[in-house]
Amino acid sequence: MRITLLSSCSIAILAMAWLNGTSAARASDATHGFSQVVSSKGGGLKPTEHYGFDPMSAFHLMPIVWHPDPAKPISRIEVRLGECKLFVYQGEGKDEQVVGATSVSTGREGYDTRPGSFEIIEKDKDHHSNLYGSFVNASGGIVNDRAEAGQAAPSGTHYEAAPMLWFMRITDSGTGLHAGFVTGTPVSHGCIRLPPAFAQDLFALAQVGTKVEVKP
Repeated sequence: MRITLLSSCSIAILAMAWLNGTSAARASDATHGFSQVVSSKGGGLKPTEHYGFDPMSAFHLMPIVWHPDPAKPISRIEVRLGECKLFVYQGEGKDEQVVGATSVSTGREGYDTRPGSFEIIEKDKDHHSNLYGSFVNASGGIVNDRAEAGQAAPSGTHYEAAPMLWFMRITDSGTGLHAGFVTGTPVSHGCIRLPPAFAQDLFALAQVGTKVEVKP
């Protein structure tokens, strides 16, 4: 399977929708500030459903495509950093075809996602960052969402590690694919953020050893 990433990601709450391979689309993880459409069978990117909740959103996200054959493995994932997009493939050679696609968020300046050829080396559906997180107050409100592990917490707050659900690690240094806010611009600490429902579905089909190509 191949996932392709295109570069343009910025932080905002995302609303995601996904297709389960039939004509029925499930709108999930829908939140303000995210605009994306879902495309059904056929391999094209023509939107059939629109799940945008902010018509004035500055984010221009591609349609979500998800129509893999659950009986077949993902052959590779391709991430295109320059476009902040990701593509998932099944099949080999002339039989290879795109079965999934989405906008993503990649590493911002100073935390750039490194291009290269990788493979999934670990899967953890309930992963949390050991480097980054937030300072949270007693009522659960986030005071600072750019905290780092080991940093002194302001009075009345505590540190909580950032959730990286449906995590698929591709480097020993911690880079991976995981659910997160997606804006189609580079805003992460180096990981590749996916729409939550898309991340969950990809996690279910991708295996340790699945190739991941990260292109400039």
